[in-house]
Amino acid sequence: MELQIESFSRREVLQYLGWRGEELTPETAALIEQAAAETLETIRPQYVWRVFAVETQEGVRLPEAELALPGRSAAELLEGCRSCVLLAATLGAGFDRLLVQTQPRDMARALVLDACGSAAIEAVCDRAEEEIGAALGDGAFLTDRFSPGYGDMPLEAERPIVRVLDTDRRIGLTLTESCMLLPRKSVTAILGVAGEARPRRFRGCAHCELFDRCLYRKAGKTCGKA
Repeated sequence: MELQIESFSRREVLQYLGWRGEELTPETAALIEQAAAETLETIRPQYVWRVFAVETQEGVRLPEAELALPGRSAAELLEGCRSCVLLAATLGAGFDRLLVQTQPRDMARALVLDACGSAAIEAVCDRAEEEIGAALGDGAFLTDRFSPGYGDMPLEAERPIVRVLDTDRRIGLTLTESCMLLPRKSVTAILGVAGEARPRRFRGCAHCELFDRCLYRKAGKTCGKA
């Protein structure tokens, strides 16, 4: 499913770049705005989702997806949920090509573009979540998004997600042997479907307590816990 975003958080872009509140130079501010505009022109956001029943006997399982979610993180996320949403979203391959073309010529601009891409995929997930919530209707409340590789949820959980959502065919999203999503600015996530509103705990990399030492962020990725 295609969607459009008209903007994304400049504050998150700055925080991906390591900003800690100092005043920006006019040149830096202009570079960020130029990169943001180019990002919005280049990306082709798409997402796909499905609802699955949740079983909690002997751990958390999604039988139809053939997906087991060991550990405390999934159990806490899906506590009291009889179903959940599996979500995959991507900015598209065009943004990856833009980064590859930019890096040899202008590394500073490429770094800013990369930060814009990270902020943009979170905005895409936010918009997708709004549309999913509307489709589920009244009485269904989505929990936080939570992605494989975060907390004690194994990264290998991405394999059944991309398989059951048929992401390669539907949105051009593939997974490498090392569980890297391609295109790079992509996210897979799990959201519980609860019968009442839940307090939000996770709001993206820019607000994460692991931000300064996150190996995913250093590698240009995101765990998707937006």
